[in-house]
Amino acid sequence: MLTALIGLGIFGTILLFMYACTTAYRVLAPRGVDRAVERIQNWSSPIEPAQLDIVRNESLSEIPWLNDLLKKTRRLQVLRVLHQQADCRAPLGLFVLAALALATSGFLLALSMRQTFVLALLFMVLLGAMPYVYLLWRKNQRLAMFERQLPEALELVSRALRAGHAFSVGLKMVGEEAADPIGKEFRQMFDEVSMGVSLPQALDNMTSRVDSVDLRFFITSVLVQRETGGNLAEIIDSLGGLIRQRFELQLRVKALSAEGRMSAAVLLGLPIVVGIALFKMNPDYMSLLFTDPTGQNLATVGSIMMVVGAVVMKRMVDIKV
Repeated sequence: MLTALIGLGIFGTILLFMYACTTAYRVLAPRGVDRAVERIQNWSSPIEPAQLDIVRNESLSEIPWLNDLLKKTRRLQVLRVLHQQADCRAPLGLFVLAALALATSGFLLALSMRQTFVLALLFMVLLGAMPYVYLLWRKNQRLAMFERQLPEALELVSRALRAGHAFSVGLKMVGEEAADPIGKEFRQMFDEVSMGVSLPQALDNMTSRVDSVDLRFFITSVLVQRETGGNLAEIIDSLGGLIRQRFELQLRVKALSAEGRMSAAVLLGLPIVVGIALFKMNPDYMSLLFTDPTGQNLATVGSIMMVVGAVVMKRMVDIKV
């Protein structure tokens, strides 16, 4: 009897594990998986008129006064654009509060460790900039994914035009078939056109959400074709081929600059690794950099020079194609 219960428990555990794996796959799977099932569910589920909201209500924070402050302050428009381009689900107010909290914590921590005022300001700036760096990293990752998906999306629009469909139908097909982030952006643009926004304005809104040079080429070609006429399908095909050639050239440049990027990483990481090793071997010798005023000044100057050197080396190996 006990053996049967143990076997039944193992069998139930395996079933629960398989169900958890299936649920996690459905949640984490990118857009484009099981599209037919998703369409059937969307068509079969009734949509109540009360659920439709064609007015875009932008909420930057759940705190009312912070939400009003972020909307009225013009100097924070750059941060709002960055947050929009990063497509982050967390509200912008959370990043602002996190930046303030990290900056204050870094400043107080440096003063509690009896560091100089300049080093405390450096700690405050570095910690306070972490949310901004995260948004910038997320924007770059999303932009790279968007540009990799763009040639296939242009080919899909071109095939729709060759089949006799309208340009808006091609946008709708990309929004339904392509994975995010390009599927989301084209779907939002199609929704704006469906709601009465002019096509040039919808295209311009898309460029504000996605800071891509290739996308600007596509939008410019569409707008010029609307004014002068021509075969839009051939224009889009040639543009997609040009983007693919640019990707190939970028990969070649990345391979040729690999040695420079590796040298930059070694030069930046070597002082930190050597400093940690010396601190482990002789703590009294290295503690002078943090306790003695001269050592604190030298550490501050060295940190600033390392940051400047990192920026310079980044610009040297970052070759624009």
